[in-house]
Amino acid sequence: MLIKVVLSADLHELVGAEKLSIDLPDGSLVRDLILYLGKLNDVIPRLLLRNGDLNENYIVLVNGRDIHWLNGLNTVLRDGDEVLIAPKAFIS
Repeated sequence: MLIKVVLSADLHELVGAEKLSIDLPDGSLVRDLILYLGKLNDVIPRLLLRNGDLNENYIVLVNGRDIHWLNGLNTVLRDGDEVLIAPKAFIS
């Protein structure tokens, strides 16, 4: 399945692109996406994950909805989803 990813602020500098299309296996979770991004730059999971949870300084939106209100890092992604990952300060 193809996921559209938008990286803001320092994150896009780590991969050299603001927008990516990433092919993930069906049933992948937001956590899987973050770990996949670690293949592009191993700093990304270290920035986004803290003790198995999303770092409180970052926000992840799936189709405009904060994963906090969905199923957190265990939110299931679907083909065509758009995921925005950004520092909270960038969104405020």
